[in-house]
Amino acid sequence: MENKIKLENLTYYYKDKKAVDNISLSLHSGKFLTILGPSGCGKTTVLKLIGGYLSPSKGCIFIDNTDITLTGACSRKIGMVFQNYALFPHLSARKNISFPLEIRKLPKNECEKKVNAISELIGLTQKEIERKPSELSGGQQQRVALARALVFDPHLLLLDEPLANLDKTLRTKLRSEIRRLQKEINITTIMVTHDHEEAISNSDLIGVMDQGKLMEVNDPKIIYDNPQSVFVANFLGETNIIPANFFNISKNGMAHIRPEKIKIENQANECNWKKNGIITGITFMGTDFLIDLKTMEGVHFKILTRDPPSFRVDSIITMGLNIESVWLIPNNLKDV
Repeated sequence: MENKIKLENLTYYYKDKKAVDNISLSLHSGKFLTILGPSGCGKTTVLKLIGGYLSPSKGCIFIDNTDITLTGACSRKIGMVFQNYALFPHLSARKNISFPLEIRKLPKNECEKKVNAISELIGLTQKEIERKPSELSGGQQQRVALARALVFDPHLLLLDEPLANLDKTLRTKLRSEIRRLQKEINITTIMVTHDHEEAISNSDLIGVMDQGKLMEVNDPKIIYDNPQSVFVANFLGETNIIPANFFNISKNGMAHIRPEKIKIENQANECNWKKNGIITGITFMGTDFLIDLKTMEGVHFKILTRDPPSFRVDSIITMGLNIESVWLIPNNLKDV
């Protein structure tokens, strides 16, 4: 597969701060990449650099092997959905969607056909697209913004926290719809978010950023189970980071294991590594229970179980895991 987009040593300074620090990555055509990271890590700045809304201090941007680093935003043929949707409040949804076509001077009848087609694909009714943004719900506004970004057949779709302003139920629904749509039209997509659940459930690849640096890019399952740094491990959800020598692992580094891979009581007996510990906390998580356990050596573990625990805080129980499921995060990657 050919690369749809390629970034080479992309760097951007905001005043005296390096907001994007020497990022390089390639994304194949039709793939969905989510850039994940905390607020202020530089992920939205990366989108704006790709979209042409900012100019890099250093580095290059290629689309279809063509250098577009100095190309203006209007000429890049990239669709972008902003976090606040950036809809024109005085225009109807239809006029918002058709705006990219009108500035490209497409004939009126062709504009109408394209707007109707993309609205149907996105799930907007004819009544809804005649309304102004203030007359639409948050989910409908998000669909309008997405339709506007796609109506002119862009080379690339950029999504900046597209679900951040929606409630959890609608966010989950639209997350699935965005993924379905992306696959259906086979458009290369880059989304940024701070929500690790969105990233894991939607993406072909996840890139994790911290302080302007791209820490790691990989398949969601690989990066979740086998992260290359403690920061990445912690940012992708609850986890256990334990000194490797606690598991009799001779190499230098920290051992990483997700809470759901640890078993308790009868199931622990089937594991090849076991320890006793005292329960220090039990938290109901909706469908699971998060158990805080402290071993006799004073090492703390988090354990996730679906079954309601039959014990209480201060109970002593046996925990177990298969040592093969422990992932070593070395102190120095050369130690691997």
